[in-house]
Amino acid sequence: MYHSIRPGKTWYDSNGKRIQAHGGSILYAEGKFWWYGENKEGITGRSTGEPCRFWHHGVKLYSSVDLYNWKDEGFAMKESDDVNNPFYPGNIMDRPHIIFNKKTQTYVLWAKTARGDFTDASFSVCVGKDLHSFSFLKEISPSPHHAGDFDLFEANGKAYIVYENPHSEMICRELTDDYTGLTDNFVSELKAECPPYVREAPAFFERNGRRFIITSGTTGYYPNPSKTSEITDLFEIWRDLGDICVNDKNRNSFKTQFSSVFKHPFVKDLYIAIGDRWLTDLTEDLPDMEEVFYGLFSEKGKKIVEAAELSSFSDENTSEADYVWLPIRFKEDGTPYIEWLREWKIDSFE
Repeated sequence: MYHSIRPGKTWYDSNGKRIQAHGGSILYAEGKFWWYGENKEGITGRSTGEPCRFWHHGVKLYSSVDLYNWKDEGFAMKESDDVNNPFYPGNIMDRPHIIFNKKTQTYVLWAKTARGDFTDASFSVCVGKDLHSFSFLKEISPSPHHAGDFDLFEANGKAYIVYENPHSEMICRELTDDYTGLTDNFVSELKAECPPYVREAPAFFERNGRRFIITSGTTGYYPNPSKTSEITDLFEIWRDLGDICVNDKNRNSFKTQFSSVFKHPFVKDLYIAIGDRWLTDLTEDLPDMEEVFYGLFSEKGKKIVEAAELSSFSDENTSEADYVWLPIRFKEDGTPYIEWLREWKIDSFE
């Protein structure tokens, strides 16, 4: 049994198998913690010498009573054997998020999906009366934008999605009352010239009436500095707080990309940044990946490598990606920060 959280260490479930809940999130319901995310079991990337023909094997679900030890609960959403279904394993499926609609007493799962060649990116929506039995409802093209990394949250009695309009900007958009569709009420934020400075992987959280969002730069699976914005008005003012990872000597978010923030329901002021260490074989002589990607996407940048050379930096074996969970702490003025901890315990915050 585990008695602590060890960021970056391989994490096994109660059956001794690697936990497969990537790009994941945590919910508390029915007296348990539920961790769900992309099942990357057997997804080898280029590590076998050829690109893996699959991207995922459904959305896995795990339960826990202590956030340390996790039981395999099967699937929140199973893969499909229909090549035309967005949950077919040869199609792209990223970053599932689940939100509970109190009015309809329904869980709603959203995922970013696309065909195997990254075309027709959309949001796929699934519904379920419990966490174990979601069914596919529909695909949504978020016109006038394109679908990218996203998060779901509730505020002001409504539900919202915040998502990357790829290679351009971040969009905050209101959901319909049943949480299964998009309204036309949206705002564009965090515009940038191109990758790596366009933001992706948004992770929203709220504390004492103040709202924050952590985002990643766009450098593929390669880690980069996170940035955090304080949102004083969802549709008007996003204030840049910069990189809140305070002892991040390599400026790469502790080799992590955060996917969500979980507020513990019982431990006061415990907010956990949930992240993936997608690449576990990065060497110390890796070039600055922000400069690499800027050179690939902008004529103003210096081309350091050709796009085809990126694969030489890593095997991209996502089935062996590890998890980095770190507590978010707060300064006296309420500003959040994250510092590296090799090991930490929940009860140290009680």
